[in-house]
Amino acid sequence: MKKQIFTLFLLLGCLSLVWSQNRRVTGTVTDATSGETLPGVSILVKGTAVGTTTTNDGKFTINVPDKKDAELIFSFVGYLPQNIVVGSRSEVNLTLTADQKMLEEVVVIGYGEAINRRDLTGSVSSVGARQLKDIPLTNAAEALTGRLAGVRVTTSEGAPGADIQIRIRGGGSITQDNSPIYIVDGIQVENALSFLSPQDIETIDVLKDASTTAIYGARGANGVVIITTKSGKGGKTTVSYNGSVGVREIFKKLPVMSPYDFVRWQYERSRGTAADETSFANQYGTWENINQYKTTTPIDWQEEVFGRKAQYQNHNFIINGGNATTNFNLSLTANKEDGVLLASGFDRYLAMFKMDHKASDKLRVGLLPQPNHQRSGYHQ
Repeated sequence: MKKQIFTLFLLLGCLSLVWSQNRRVTGTVTDATSGETLPGVSILVKGTAVGTTTTNDGKFTINVPDKKDAELIFSFVGYLPQNIVVGSRSEVNLTLTADQKMLEEVVVIGYGEAINRRDLTGSVSSVGARQLKDIPLTNAAEALTGRLAGVRVTTSEGAPGADIQIRIRGGGSITQDNSPIYIVDGIQVENALSFLSPQDIETIDVLKDASTTAIYGARGANGVVIITTKSGKGGKTTVSYNGSVGVREIFKKLPVMSPYDFVRWQYERSRGTAADETSFANQYGTWENINQYKTTTPIDWQEEVFGRKAQYQNHNFIINGGNATTNFNLSLTANKEDGVLLASGFDRYLAMFKMDHKASDKLRVGLLPQPNHQRSGYHQ
């Protein structure tokens, strides 16, 4: 019995000795550029199998050997790894820098598959969110004007909210329709750019050659416009606002005659036939009456119809966030645009809620409702 008690005390002493040789270290890992915390960063004690990962708020806790040369290895996909000697510290905070060599430019091809641009053999033109976010326009298609080689963007009329046509490689068609296919987050949508806010778009990739559009059949002969909307990002929830307010007016007006010059021109034009002379006399009077038009107040119908300063407002409000399993992006957009022409205008209200949830390693669930309300041609 005494031998067993002695053995028990000996084991407890060994455990106490082992425990005393380790100490707890805490800290936070952030992004060197944005300053946001990084969840899921791998942390390993060098030379051992002891490790952990950062939580959703970028914090970690780990037990390290009580040695001055104890070293932690921090690694995260897309970032340069770092080795930190703990020393006598009980708290270690550091920033990770993005690995530019790993951040290669990619484009989206058939059915939303992304590949490196350097590996692409087809003809693709792309526009990113950075090029679209600061454009004070209500229609995303209008924002593409002059930005994509081989893509022609034309407006059917000058009224606010008018339909915009996109033609890729000219107007040849085998389906009696020259419009391209629009793919929004993997789903085919007709005329998708008319109801998407430019601030909600992450990338627009236009597939222009036969090799990349063949997957879509005969309709792909007119080209394919693949649109990827913004998704939620894990980490701290962010709230952002993007807005613009301005005034539009007609740039140049045609010079017009004064009432006296107009009537005198009508008089000269009517000379030669009895019918024209009689018509002029009935409408304007005789030559002796022409001088009265010198005091007539002129009316410039260009000024009356096109002369107003048309105001426009664009407002976009975004809430973005998530964690390791669920990301969300809520976007609310309001556009109000008065036309330069009287009785023309355009109002639109958009909402987009995009949620991605990782239920398991083999199952992902997504939600993308996009209510849209718009009206045009009613302003006075």
